[in-house]
Amino acid sequence: MVDRNLRLRATTPVIPARDNHSRGTTSRPPAKTPVGVAGCKTGLQKGQNMTTNQAPTTLRPFIEAMQVGDPLGHLNLTLVPLRGERRGQLDYLLSMDALTAGTLAITEVSEGGSVPELLAVNQGQQMLLLLDGEELVGAKQNRILNTTVLLPAQSKTRIPVSCVEQGRWRHVSHEFASGSYSPAKLRARKSRDVSRNLATVGEARSDQGGVWEEVAANMCAAAVPSPTMAMHDVVDQRRDSLTGFIEAMKYPAEARGIMAAVDGRFVALDLFDRPATLERIWARLITGYAMDAIVRNQEADKGKQFTAKGATALLEHVGEIECQAFRSVGVGEDWRFEATDVLGQALVAEGQCVHLCVFPNDTAGRPQDSGSSIVPPSSRRRARRSPPPDERVF
Repeated sequence: MVDRNLRLRATTPVIPARDNHSRGTTSRPPAKTPVGVAGCKTGLQKGQNMTTNQAPTTLRPFIEAMQVGDPLGHLNLTLVPLRGERRGQLDYLLSMDALTAGTLAITEVSEGGSVPELLAVNQGQQMLLLLDGEELVGAKQNRILNTTVLLPAQSKTRIPVSCVEQGRWRHVSHEFASGSYSPAKLRARKSRDVSRNLATVGEARSDQGGVWEEVAANMCAAAVPSPTMAMHDVVDQRRDSLTGFIEAMKYPAEARGIMAAVDGRFVALDLFDRPATLERIWARLITGYAMDAIVRNQEADKGKQFTAKGATALLEHVGEIECQAFRSVGVGEDWRFEATDVLGQALVAEGQCVHLCVFPNDTAGRPQDSGSSIVPPSSRRRARRSPPPDERVF
């Protein structure tokens, strides 16, 4: 049973990934200094405190009004839609649309490149939303976003990324194009490591070796070869299977969030400030969840079901966890949290939760099948007893 007061736990620092790539060395860029929108916004210098020094806070105001819909299912993947009054008043475009329109250019930071950073140039008059886990394809190697970033209008920003193509370090294009979406298990591991690096060294960096391990595990489980160890190749070669999930699970009208489970076990929650954002990225997001379903199919627990009641309990629990706020490299704050059973992050800007991500904390030291479960606070206030089976989500 989950402790009543869950806080961001002090953890052992994760050594930041090196700037140098195994197939090419690059000098670390100069210390980063924020400048005006005509220059390049890069955040604080290494080692400076990125926290906003605010009192501990929770996500309750952003999720307490959410309503859980009827689950959708295909094979071993279950999706539970989340609906609620639109909160988003921010005027932004999604990066995938800005890349297509030519108002956003994402490149290496220099000719030599730097694995954990890219340069994003927003030439438009609107803010641009780049989402945690979305893939950028091209340049010297494919990357994924380490966290959700809201780019200011008319700005240049260094954005934190991780490599998902270990075997290439050469240009195939000058600019990046929009790719697919990362599996939830990969995003969860990245989220944990980014949170700990923010807290210890003040940078939104992943454990690059851990990301490569997750890519290799997906390649092995999906039985897909790739000459450059690219996650993009796994998605491409499993396109027919992934399309089956997308066609069977249509966007649920007015939903602005989704909770995903594989073989009855919770794998991810993504919640946005407006339905239009979820609807626009639906197919790409489902691709990531479906990759988890394909990879984990051999681990199926046919007796478990992920229900709306379990989803409601999970939402209630997430709303209780205290978060730590860090300055984002773009607009707003990057809220981070880690409990014994779940972890995640949220981009909060101008009083709005633009994007919330929640994942199971499978690396917190507990056995995967220990029976740990989430129950509503109302149940925890009563005699401490084992929760009913339909309230368990892990």
